[in-house]
Amino acid sequence: MRTQFSTDLEQTREQVAVSQELAKATERCALREIDQERTLRQKGEQAVADLRTELPVAQTRAQEAAVASAEERARLQAERDTLSRQWAEAQQDLADGQAVQGSLRADLEAALRRAQAEATAAPRLVSPRQRTPATKTKFKPGAP
Repeated sequence: MRTQFSTDLEQTREQVAVSQELAKATERCALREIDQERTLRQKGEQAVADLRTELPVAQTRAQEAAVASAEERARLQAERDTLSRQWAEAQQDLADGQAVQGSLRADLEAALRRAQAEATAAPRLVSPRQRTPATKTKFKPGAP
């Protein structure tokens, strides 16, 4: 019985030793997981803190960009309106110029017709043969 008891005691001690090793391994694994989770949480908190500091900067940049864009859009719209007005004025000036040109052309054609009519209606006072020739002067070298 003593030997049986010693054997049982030895088996129990071995089982306890194995259980203790298993418990230690499980504890090490759990501590490692806890440490990993702690590290991840710290990294996450750091990322949140970084983002909290970056957010106002990004918001300010976005607002400045929006204001600059609105100012540029307003400038371009004003420029477009000015150019549209200038275009309309140029078209009106062209139409006015074409109207004046048409009126001047009509006046010129009427004046030409009158001149032709007067030229054909007026009697010739002198025939081309009766015209007196212009007097000829001789060139004298050294004369003033």
